[in-house]
Amino acid sequence: MNINKRNELFEQAVSHITRDGLDNLISWLKNETDFFTAPCSTLFHGNFEGGLLEHSLRVLEFALHNFNRIKTINPDLEYLKESLIISALFHDVCKVNQYKRNDEKWTKINNQWARYSGWDVEDTFPLGHGEKSIYLISKHLELKVSEALAIRWHMGAYTSDALIPGLGQIAYQGAFKHPLVKLIHTADVIAQIVEETIDLKASAKIK
Repeated sequence: MNINKRNELFEQAVSHITRDGLDNLISWLKNETDFFTAPCSTLFHGNFEGGLLEHSLRVLEFALHNFNRIKTINPDLEYLKESLIISALFHDVCKVNQYKRNDEKWTKINNQWARYSGWDVEDTFPLGHGEKSIYLISKHLELKVSEALAIRWHMGAYTSDALIPGLGQIAYQGAFKHPLVKLIHTADVIAQIVEETIDLKASAKIK
């Protein structure tokens, strides 16, 4: 997916959101963050320029697909559509401004050092994953409780405290009673199956 296609799909998606504060959120993302150009990770899915936006759009794509199918069985869930778009598109804004290009990364080829270009993480605001996304979004746009839960728990059991006996596990189990949480988590997992991971070390050159 090229940059023009990503931007086109993003504009189409946000056109369905009527929530107050959306313009402020988008303005912040465009003018003060690298949301539209950042990778989604350093080593795994979407580890390329624009990967964060592409992942967000993929999550929305699969979430809408599942949502539309579910609506044929339970039309009463139509009210979730705007919440689904918001949660899917912005669940990973916690990743903005933290991936830095590093052209001096090293690996070994035939026992010789070789240099390649990759990414480093510089998280200057280590609040957490979903929690950080909620905080950053809420500075511009007010989230509903279900949206906050969907963003907080979009990684499901992969969240560090989800399966630890106690309050974390209770919160995890309670959150997944909400259909929006299930839709966003499922879409996030499915999206990673089809997203590209680039072998950055393949471009390494012996100095």
